Amino acid sequence: MSFRRMGLAAVVTVLGLLAPALADEPILLKYKLAKGDKLIYKSSQETKQTQNVLNQKIETTTVHDAIYVRNVDAVDSTGTATLKTKAERRKLKVGDYLFDSKSTDRDTASEIGAAVTPVLERLTGSDYEVLVSDRGAVVDVKGYIELLGDFVKDNAAAQQILGAGGKAGAQIAEQDSFVILGDKPVSPGDQWEVPFDVDLEGVGKAKGRIVYTYEANDKVGERKTVRIGIAPDISMELKVDAGGVKVTGTLSSSNASGTVQFDPEAGRVLTSKRSTSMSGQLTVEAGGMTIPVGTQSDDTTTIELLEKLPD
Repeated sequence: MSFRRMGLAAVVTVLGLLAPALADEPILLKYKLAKGDKLIYKSSQETKQTQNVLNQKIETTTVHDAIYVRNVDAVDSTGTATLKTKAERRKLKVGDYLFDSKSTDRDTASEIGAAVTPVLERLTGSDYEVLVSDRGAVVDVKGYIELLGDFVKDNAAAQQILGAGGKAGAQIAEQDSFVILGDKPVSPGDQWEVPFDVDLEGVGKAKGRIVYTYEANDKVGERKTVRIGIAPDISMELKVDAGGVKVTGTLSSSNASGTVQFDPEAGRVLTSKRSTSMSGQLTVEAGGMTIPVGTQSDDTTTIELLEKLPD
């Protein structure tokens, strides 16, 4: 072998050794949303709840599927984007009750149908704004609570149920669609933590932390991604007083985990899957009675970025 070839082989070998190290150079993960962007997400949520009331076990399964369109209306100088958000389609099943926005058949006669169907009709196809920082933190939600205004006017019980948590509750609900990124460059194996302590109007308080881990470089189809692990630690102190019924107690999370596939080049979430179990002992006061209620709920939520609205 000539000295030239030996030198070339040495260079190739060195580059081969350096490549993994270069690939793992710390990177600053950020959302990269621009005015005019259109994001279409499919969300699927299944919640299985078991309650023990007076030696009776009550089991309920709720399945909620929705397709959300988020149009980037503006991006300010700090990188915070205003997303005009709309649920284009929605399907909700609770026991025998079914709401499907694509169907003209509406249940307004049953007890749950009379209470829930008008609200779902209002919330499907109506715009509201979600403000998201370039780190993915939902800093504000505008117009969502106002959509329910005439449902909750002069109705204390409806205010507690439909507007549960107020604006802070709406922000927490929207945050499920966005992973919160660290403010420093990260490499595989690095972690960052987001604590929270939030007062929820009419509900109580939620507090805890979420630990995020940059697990590895990955792919979704042909798109290179950063796989981020999620480990939430949540507790909720409930203080609900609605329609003559008071509910107090504490719920704590267990077996909570999730995985997000984030596209660092495009700066957006491609897929997300989260599972959380919450359990605790509640006290219900109603009609002069005090009833202990043991509750357990298991929730699984998946989110997927779509190329276009499905047929």
